[in-house]
Amino acid sequence: MDAESERELRELRLRAYGPRADIAADPVALRRLEQLEAARAAIPDSGVVPGVVSVDARSASVIADGRVEDRAGDDLLDRLGDDSLWDDDPTATPTATATATATAGGPGPADEAAGRPARLERKHAVLWVASVVASAVAAALVTFAVTSLQSVSVSSGAPQVDTLQLTRNGSVPPNWFGAESDVASAEFAGLTVFESPGWVSESGDRASDNRCLSVARTSDLPEQAEDEGDSYVDGPVYGSCGVASFPTVLAIPFSDELPEELIERYPSGVAIQFILDGDRVGVFLDSSEK
Repeated sequence: MDAESERELRELRLRAYGPRADIAADPVALRRLEQLEAARAAIPDSGVVPGVVSVDARSASVIADGRVEDRAGDDLLDRLGDDSLWDDDPTATPTATATATATAGGPGPADEAAGRPARLERKHAVLWVASVVASAVAAALVTFAVTSLQSVSVSSGAPQVDTLQLTRNGSVPPNWFGAESDVASAEFAGLTVFESPGWVSESGDRASDNRCLSVARTSDLPEQAEDEGDSYVDGPVYGSCGVASFPTVLAIPFSDELPEELIERYPSGVAIQFILDGDRVGVFLDSSEK
């Protein structure tokens, strides 16, 4: 082939295999390419075995038939998406890997070294995404734990109407509704508030921080001449105990059984509450007047 034919062959190959290949739409140019490829293949020193159609000639025929158009591009994309091409085999030895690469005609050591930064970048990106997801999940769990625990107010907001001082004045006889000897008590609007024994353990010991309050109508307390051990009364006796750090709180609803003195003092009262604090008792009132 002369120089002009070589130049023409290069131009036709560019139209057949270049980035802007358009030879499939030009039958004349396609036939000319086949002729030049056949002429080139017939030259002994071209490196092509006589009688064998070159790869370029067969590719031109494939383009003419239109059977595998863009197949090479699709195959390349599929291969690039295969992670096995990017990751090294952890079980393969360096010698076996180098031998397999050389046999397959793959990239050499320089190409592999150049490809490692890209693989590291991909792995780092995956780890970064995983860390972001884990942080988001942890934040969601913390938010759920905080928002799902609804706080409850320990105060009713009822106003305090009085403070009682417990004294050992002997107004409550021993053994009356469990009262010990010389029990501390106080009176309030026809009611007697007194401290009673707390919870007793199985061993018989009574913890000092387990304290109880009892409330009864003052008129129901036994007289000095009566049997002090008799615990029978006409009216109600209310009681409540505290345990450990929880205070002793006793709430009583207003009813006809309460003393008239209390009802007259607080005509709009709904409930009255007694809270034990050391040797004092706070009195709180809930009324229908807001």
